[in-house]
Amino acid sequence: MPGDAKAPRVNNRFACIVDRDAVALAAVISSYLFKPGSYLPLFLFPRVEVPKADDAAFMTESYVANLMADQDGILIGNALARIGRSEYVILAGLTEAQKSYLVLPKRSKLIEIVDLSDIPPNLSPLTLPTRGELRCRTSDLLNGLFVAQKRQKRLVIDEGAQALPEVVSLQKGMVVVENVADASPVVAINYANSVGASVLIVDSLARNERRDVQGWIQDWKENDDHAQFEKLKDAVWRRIRSTSFTQFEYATFFTEGLPYSLILENVIPCSHIHLSLRPDLFILNSIMSEDRENFHAAVVFSPVFFPDEETNWLCDFFTRNKCCLRALIGEEASLANFDFHAQYFPYDLLHICSHGGEVDGYEMSEQFVDRDGNAHLVEFDEVVGFTPVPDKLDMVAVHRKVFPRKLDGFAWMSAELEKQTMPGHVCLAMWKCMIESRGQRKKKDRIAMSCAIACVDSIHQGQFNTLGSQSSPLIFNNTCWSSYEVASFFLACGATGYIGTLWAIDNQAAVVAAQTFYENLFFGPVLTAFQKAMKAIDATGSKDIYIYWGFHFTTLSPGQSVEESQSEVCKKLVRAVDAWVRKIESTKSAEVRTNSIKVLKSILRELLTSFDSGEMRTFELEVKSRLPELSQTRVSRGTQEHESPSTRSSTNCPIECRTAKRRQ
Repeated sequence: MPGDAKAPRVNNRFACIVDRDAVALAAVISSYLFKPGSYLPLFLFPRVEVPKADDAAFMTESYVANLMADQDGILIGNALARIGRSEYVILAGLTEAQKSYLVLPKRSKLIEIVDLSDIPPNLSPLTLPTRGELRCRTSDLLNGLFVAQKRQKRLVIDEGAQALPEVVSLQKGMVVVENVADASPVVAINYANSVGASVLIVDSLARNERRDVQGWIQDWKENDDHAQFEKLKDAVWRRIRSTSFTQFEYATFFTEGLPYSLILENVIPCSHIHLSLRPDLFILNSIMSEDRENFHAAVVFSPVFFPDEETNWLCDFFTRNKCCLRALIGEEASLANFDFHAQYFPYDLLHICSHGGEVDGYEMSEQFVDRDGNAHLVEFDEVVGFTPVPDKLDMVAVHRKVFPRKLDGFAWMSAELEKQTMPGHVCLAMWKCMIESRGQRKKKDRIAMSCAIACVDSIHQGQFNTLGSQSSPLIFNNTCWSSYEVASFFLACGATGYIGTLWAIDNQAAVVAAQTFYENLFFGPVLTAFQKAMKAIDATGSKDIYIYWGFHFTTLSPGQSVEESQSEVCKKLVRAVDAWVRKIESTKSAEVRTNSIKVLKSILRELLTSFDSGEMRTFELEVKSRLPELSQTRVSRGTQEHESPSTRSSTNCPIECRTAKRRQ
């Protein structure tokens, strides 16, 4: 078991931001800057062709570019602030449009790399002496990077290179990396060498495999169709059959969604990292979180749907371990409470005990006309949730998520649709049509990929902008079917670990697994506690049901005193208020300003409710003096570099207000 596991150090001399599709640039730069025993902060930036613009019109190319890139720019800026001042920031393969979304540290030296020829003259003088070059073909780039870093050589791409030497390196850990088409596997290789792990590079998932994994498990479990399980089993074994995992202490799988641990039956402690959900930020946040003190705060969420559940035991557990506990139980387990606490209340751990999985919704279809005047038909599903609007008792906020199913009769994401080679603006018009649709709805059971969390008053669909007031928490979502759609929001928004279920879990097994996990949580890595929880339910029908997205070194600790834990939470909330005020003061976007003020009011309300004092009321007056919306006086702000809050909108999740009488 990885009981003595430690996170690698962060190489804080360099930070590199590279175009996500520039695989060769990312690999060669990584070979130059690699330092044994440390992790190189390599950030992947999405390809956008339109520069940042304030108040872009809804669902225009500029609006979508802002959705894609602005959030990444904020998160990368926050990561750089967490690291502290890097001596050098390297921009590789980025266009002027991409660079417009970045806020870079002012005191760092900037190096721009356009292509491979720029690397030697710019980076050679700055790096440690190496042991020569390693040449490899583009087709063997990941193996080349792995070998080059192991041998401290600089990687050179040469299509006439000889076959790479075999590296036999049996280490404590095994890192399996799916060779997807972008630069995320380069990030995985950098991580693997930073912890000194063995590496196995395997084929990426085909498009149909990525779509079908959940369907295979669903048909296997709900229809007793073992042929579907065999498909899943084959997809895993085709990639890892040649490896004996029992010779390792742990395994980490960088994947687009294959549950390797299920097929391996957790023979050793297994964890997963999602290659499509910001693995660069996930790695760095996880490493940096090990170097800071925990908040020693926990949120327990349960509408109490089950006569026998772990909720009361958990509340007692966190109290005994001197944590600041926020218990959202029974009537307190509302959608509004869950949404606020999940995103803006500082915590190390969120435990969810509720119903989960796919939910009912509606079938819809709409016609739209693209900018070339061509008519199209989109068929889609819709899931709707409701929550009361604060201070407006006669209104409810309507949360919608839409799922395209067919466009002009072709199945969404199918090879047949791809062959139509429709221009990108057609897709934009389609999403705008679905989001703004007010057409006839036809009731439909179980919307595929909907995966929501049941609250006492409605459903939450997991659409988050941030988590735990950007505190990089651990999430234990002890609901059914919780490792799919809803998991992606938690993983992409800053969690350092996420535990979910691959199918519908038996309630008693869920209770046993949760109690076993927490009983062991503070005595070693999260992965060790997770493995013990898995073994505790080995003899049940829920064997191997859980999947852990995270690292083998992640740890949490108990609090020293409840008062100290509460004080840390209060300090974090005060810092969050200051960050939101600065965000509101600096933004030029009316949408961001409006959304930020709503969040700010909620955090201030939390401070005044839970930490009411004369000092806090004075703080409230100071905040109001800085914002015209709260008062008429504004004061100057400091020049320090800080992390920034996020107010990303989602094309899948518009929020509107309707009169409460129209609630369905």
